[in-house]
Amino acid sequence: MKKVIIILLLAFFLTQINGYCQYIEITDDENGDWTEQNVTLYNTSEADIMVRTGDIDNLGFGWPAEFDPFSGTSTPSHGYPWTADSTDASGTDRIMVVSSYNGSPPHGQDGYTYYTSRPENSPRPILLTYDLKNLELKSAVLQIFVDDFQASIWGANYFVTINGVNAPYIASVINSLSQTGPVGKIINVTIPEEHLYLLESGSMNILVNDTTTGAGDGYAIDFVKLLINPTKFTYTAKVYGFVTDAATSNPIENAIVTASGSGEILTDENGYFYFDTIPAGITQLTATKFSYDTTTFIVDLTVNDSIRQDFTLNEIIDAEFVADVPVASSIPHTVQFTDQTSLNPAAWHWDFGDGNTSEDQNPEHTYTDAGYFTVSLTASNGLETNTETKKNYIQLAVTGINEQKIISNFIVAPNPMKDRAYVSFLLNDVCPEVTVEICDLQGNVMVSTQQHLLNQGERSIEINVEDLVDGLYFLNLKTGNLRISRKIIVSN
Repeated sequence: MKKVIIILLLAFFLTQINGYCQYIEITDDENGDWTEQNVTLYNTSEADIMVRTGDIDNLGFGWPAEFDPFSGTSTPSHGYPWTADSTDASGTDRIMVVSSYNGSPPHGQDGYTYYTSRPENSPRPILLTYDLKNLELKSAVLQIFVDDFQASIWGANYFVTINGVNAPYIASVINSLSQTGPVGKIINVTIPEEHLYLLESGSMNILVNDTTTGAGDGYAIDFVKLLINPTKFTYTAKVYGFVTDAATSNPIENAIVTASGSGEILTDENGYFYFDTIPAGITQLTATKFSYDTTTFIVDLTVNDSIRQDFTLNEIIDAEFVADVPVASSIPHTVQFTDQTSLNPAAWHWDFGDGNTSEDQNPEHTYTDAGYFTVSLTASNGLETNTETKKNYIQLAVTGINEQKIISNFIVAPNPMKDRAYVSFLLNDVCPEVTVEICDLQGNVMVSTQQHLLNQGERSIEINVEDLVDGLYFLNLKTGNLRISRKIIVSN
């Protein structure tokens, strides 16, 4: 990390606290002034927007000489308790104890809990505010410098909310920590696509708590850093491995492996995957594929590490279905549903969302009312049962979806793609222009094609993907204010 030191008090001005050297003011290009409580930077080397709450000072203890909190290294042990500074941002640089703790923890208590009391140690939210400046939200990563989380030792079960919405992808990482010492370390968490809307308001309220177990587990957070549309990380490590079938040990091709901060990649024909720029720190790795379960590991990475992490996946029944025309402007409307469940199910139960059900494999159903309808399919093969639910999947004659009436029956095939693929759809009105583009996971347009003055009827657009590197992409179809997106796999 390129550091520009504004003020550095040299040896005779350094404060020694438990072996820590406390630098007074440091500014760098990726994080701003480390002494500031709230910082927003635009167009850094790491992201379109960087937002930070909390000063970068190791809870006020300062950092050891040559230590960098973004390198993935744990701090040495430090003392406790300490006096919280009233100028520190809410939820940072202070000891907090889960709200369910009532003085009688079922599994004992840590020092943070023993040496502090209510209300000073009550959990407090951390607030990040920023101006998106009309930026399109494509991806986001949180980096949180956490201290003394020990859920497995004291029996805590943390939950995390963002703007009041449960964020289990953060809680799963925090619940895996064992920071005896106490010590601190940075964790990296990707905000999933379905939660990006939580960032659109320009503020994030993050709360870490445990309201159920009564655990005597105290914790602290030094700072929270949000990267919007991240492009790269200053400190990185490498992770590689293989994904195989648990029953046969055969490699699983095109399994999706996800790493916090590094997006998704596909395994090759040998089941092999390789991430070369995972952010240093504690990171979650996940592997999955349709008709297989999902396996997750937490990896602890320091800068320049190169580690192997293999996955074995169990084949499972995985319910899936499609409808031929899920959006229509008039009623009654008949929809043909097609079962796409894995492992040859023998029984099906459909709930069409309007009070009607079916036990057929591929039912046809007529809707007679306008509205949004959530459809679910429960499939069973006698040994396993699985349910797929698609919220508001059927949209019929609903005010406010006029754009959706233009295009229906949207299909991308084949998927995975090789060399060429086709986007087909039903155009319900004359359209001046339709654009199809393929973007990488950072939102960069890799392929784009346009067609002009299209008449009503079935339409098909060819896409050339032979120059794309194998991997996961987004395909976007755009016309007017309508934008339809699908995840696609390129496997040349």
